[in-house]
Amino acid sequence: MEEKIFHQMECLSESKPIKAIDIYEKLFDKRCDKRHLESAVQRFILLNKIVFRFLGIEIELSGTGSGLSLKFRSSNFIGSVPVRMPYDGIAHKDFQVTPRFDSSNNIYSNLTQLLSKLNYSISPEFIDGAKLTQPLLLRPPMYYEAAKYIDVFERSCKVNWVKFEVVQAEHCFPKSNTNWSKYALTSSDPRKALHYTSSDSILSKNHREWQELKYVFEKACSIILQPHVPGSIRYKFLDQMDSLKRKTASITPQQTNYIAIRASDPFYIKEVKQQANILLQNTFTSSVSAWRMDMAQLFERYVQYITTMAAKGRNASVKANSRIRGRGNMPQWGLRYLEPDLLIKMNDKIIMADAKYKAHNYAFHTKSDVLKESHRSDLHQILAYCSFSPEKDKTGVLFYPSNDARIRKIQYTEQLCGISNKVFLCGLPFGIDGIDSSIKLVRDLLVNADLD
Repeated sequence: MEEKIFHQMECLSESKPIKAIDIYEKLFDKRCDKRHLESAVQRFILLNKIVFRFLGIEIELSGTGSGLSLKFRSSNFIGSVPVRMPYDGIAHKDFQVTPRFDSSNNIYSNLTQLLSKLNYSISPEFIDGAKLTQPLLLRPPMYYEAAKYIDVFERSCKVNWVKFEVVQAEHCFPKSNTNWSKYALTSSDPRKALHYTSSDSILSKNHREWQELKYVFEKACSIILQPHVPGSIRYKFLDQMDSLKRKTASITPQQTNYIAIRASDPFYIKEVKQQANILLQNTFTSSVSAWRMDMAQLFERYVQYITTMAAKGRNASVKANSRIRGRGNMPQWGLRYLEPDLLIKMNDKIIMADAKYKAHNYAFHTKSDVLKESHRSDLHQILAYCSFSPEKDKTGVLFYPSNDARIRKIQYTEQLCGISNKVFLCGLPFGIDGIDSSIKLVRDLLVNADLD
């Protein structure tokens, strides 16, 4: 597999400089002209401009000749893209960005467990036409969606959801819907003289929509049972899958690419149909194409979950994604609303908070103009949110992912009027193993933020 991986790195990270000899031997497999290595690298960057932009990869090229070096910088996306080689313009290898918080053998195990814990789903984005060279090894982790479908399918099986189905049946007496043409052909046989075939409408669970849901269930089972799925997830669902197979043994699966959702459907049926369409879309359309998932969305959800749990028992209420609407003579490019990730109300105090999936706490002691300008933007944003707090002295919180739990308090004071703003920089361990320490940290933060 390593021969097919052009480069692998974590999101929100920067690779070590790759020297000219390694570019020639390892990245390009000694198949380009060593004398014109710099032009080969330039051609490589140009050929892969679209896929690198899609995956959020920045490339830094420095030096010339034997001093040439190449460096990659990843953003908030994880995923895989094929890379085209400068010597023939064909994709022979794949570039992979993995979750930063996961260091286990299965690189997506922690991600799947965290999605399950937060009851959240991230749908991968794809590029049509950019096919991975190793699709079976580098495809997005779909077993979480499959496991979620099995859970909702089990709940839907408890609903007595039946529909009329037309079946051919034989009776010993004629009916209004008897097939007289067939009877005319068979009645000459004395043994069939009293056999009347008719088309009967009966209430049945074996209708087309249940058959389509059964088909998706079988697809979900096949995904869960694949060898790359972590054993803890596979074994967890074995008994559940066997039980559901027995319960739905009478239903014949019917292949489909989409299941229509109707207003008249029961609640659990709508739920299972929605999850079925997510699974169908992600497994049938672009499962071997270049893909990406935005970890910033997951981190925002993670922070909202952590803060909600930390606020329990502290006489505090948490509102996620509260909108602050704008009115007036607004231009076309104006912002019609502001949307802080969190609004925390404690007693008579309001705290504005925003989650930023950026590398600031991973490079805490690094002097970087890029990080400084990015933080300046974050700081201005949280101070703008704080302006809607009624207190004279405002309090805001910026959450960043971090290797360990940490809080830093920064106070900005205007000298003329004496008005001050407190901003807490809160680093949260991001991952399934960091939930408990993150909740404790945010509880401490709320205690400190409540102090005058």
